Amino acid sequence: MEAKLSFLFVTWEGGGNVPPVLGLAASLIKRGHHVRILTEPCLKEAVHKIGAEFIVFKKHFTRTDPTVDIIQDWQAKPLTIPAVDNVLIRPAMDVAKETQIILNQEKIDVVVADFMMIGSLIAAEAMGIKRVALFHMPEYLPGPGRPPGGMGLLPLNSRLGRLRDKMLTKIFYRILNQYLPPLNTVRQTFSLPVYQSIDEIYHQADLRLIQTSKAFDAPISPAPENVRYVGAVLDDPGWIDSGAEFWPENDSRPFVVVSLSSTFQNQRSALDRIIQALSAMDIRCLVTLGPAMENEIFKLPENIVVLSGVPHSQVFPQADAVITHAGHGTVMRALAHGLPLVCLPMGRDQIDNAALVAHHGAGLKLSAKARSNQISKAIKRVLEEPGFTKNALALQKDILADAKANTAEQQLENLAAV
Repeated sequence: MEAKLSFLFVTWEGGGNVPPVLGLAASLIKRGHHVRILTEPCLKEAVHKIGAEFIVFKKHFTRTDPTVDIIQDWQAKPLTIPAVDNVLIRPAMDVAKETQIILNQEKIDVVVADFMMIGSLIAAEAMGIKRVALFHMPEYLPGPGRPPGGMGLLPLNSRLGRLRDKMLTKIFYRILNQYLPPLNTVRQTFSLPVYQSIDEIYHQADLRLIQTSKAFDAPISPAPENVRYVGAVLDDPGWIDSGAEFWPENDSRPFVVVSLSSTFQNQRSALDRIIQALSAMDIRCLVTLGPAMENEIFKLPENIVVLSGVPHSQVFPQADAVITHAGHGTVMRALAHGLPLVCLPMGRDQIDNAALVAHHGAGLKLSAKARSNQISKAIKRVLEEPGFTKNALALQKDILADAKANTAEQQLENLAAV
């Protein structure tokens, strides 16, 4: 593309969603385009760092401290989805109106919205501006050959599997569509027809970019017309610090990295059990806490070091395995280094990510409440059984190739040119 294009990104600080959004925005800037980002105050420094124009939310998404928990999904009640209620639906009107103000003031070719920022997609639709929903994780919506997301299920190509998926899809939409009335109120405010199902906001977008490797996912087949797999962004989070050497170079013990959620998911107990599990093992272990846990104090044995955060790009090349909550970013960066994983998913997309890791034989999936002896047995298996590393290395090739292909940038440029 020779002509300089103007993109408006709309996002929020949700932990693992930030590096993929900012990574794509930074890449567009390097290609000569103008990028504005409407987001929370706590991301101001990160936005300025990539050279984008920062625009701050005036309502709802006003956190200066990213560790403030606005999702609270760790205490979800049955048949509710706190992330949908607290991030996607309740703020939708404010997000739509603030997006509309920018679109009235500036020439924007394409609106690129984190999939939770549906208000911005509504505003763009109302103003006739091309709109893109950005998913920083594997496919979530059900479709032919794929069960609904959030359940940790994999496709089951059989009569029983199709029956399972049909039943679960009905339950999935019954839960999701309880949030439809307030969404349709927003649409009516913008003189748009109401939706019959909440997923129409995505299926009717000009593009739905899925930022993972298709080789890792279990995609809908055939895929919806607007879906594009564009590969994972492997950038480290912006809040981490440089690491250091913690053990002598001649220390040959296996090196395990523990990386749980950077946002609060009530993970203190899981960290305690992981530390207890690894303390008696003949390994070296680095535990990265992230902003949500950085002020917690742990009693540590000689073989474990705890830090707030260290770049995965710095420690993963030295590591032998990773223990994680199975956030998509951590999983992709680990597999991009050919590392097997032990996954303790705590919610959100993590349950599906962990299921995919286990499905590909690149690691093991445990409960977030797994006991210390279960964790130690799992890490021993992924370290000692070569099949896990072999399968992780098999995924590595596709993940690295997808990440280098610039597919997302090309898709956005082509959309703007239509």
